[in-house]
Amino acid sequence: YNEQVNALHRELGGGIDVATVHKFQGREKEAIILSTVDDQITAFTDDPNLLNVAVSRAKRQFTLVTSSNEQPDSHNIADLLAYIDYNGGKISESAIHSVFDLLYEPYAEARREFLKRHRQISEFDSENLTYALLERVLEAEPAFRHLGVLCHQPLRQLICDWTLLDDEECRYASNGATHLDFLIYNRVSKRPVLAVETDGYQFHKQGTRQSERDRMKDRILDRYALPLLRLSTTGTDEGAKIHTQLTELLQR
Repeated sequence: YNEQVNALHRELGGGIDVATVHKFQGREKEAIILSTVDDQITAFTDDPNLLNVAVSRAKRQFTLVTSSNEQPDSHNIADLLAYIDYNGGKISESAIHSVFDLLYEPYAEARREFLKRHRQISEFDSENLTYALLERVLEAEPAFRHLGVLCHQPLRQLICDWTLLDDEECRYASNGATHLDFLIYNRVSKRPVLAVETDGYQFHKQGTRQSERDRMKDRILDRYALPLLRLSTTGTDEGAKIHTQLTELLQR
């Protein structure tokens, strides 16, 4: 709830008023954008009083941002969507999907079927989905055919000159548990091309111990000029991001 407010502040910067529904009570705005946040609508998000406050704050335009996951018809959110549709409002499905959509509970069966057909390299489904995507991107593009992908590559095996790191960074990088989720490399020269990390939102979100480790890993890879691509499980269009970054790197 409040974390979503903070996340929107970080993404949008100043100039846009962002707050929880409660803090908009008694106020009006020309346009209101309501983000439900939930992948599956909960009783809290579906509260009719909160929805009434949110909708009635808008003087000229109201926009509802919600998950495309199928929701029960009994929900108030479903009634609101039906009302918007009936009164000529525009309902748009996102044109961009994420490989990580399969992580959501409504797609559990589809995820199991997908993973049955692909190699399992991790105990985490998010990493298995990323690996399948990397293989697909490398196989589909002729310019990438000379590239391979390694899973859970220990960071210490990549470092030759340890003098570039301070003591804390050396301890972190030399730890056997410190690894890159994926390393794309040149099969001919054996040189690394791109590191790829799969970041689960809860585990890697700002303020966690893991986020501090992430920043340290970012600094270390920057010291050795190894490009890094982080794929958030709350992001979209991962295949295009991988393709674009590899294309740019190979053109240098």
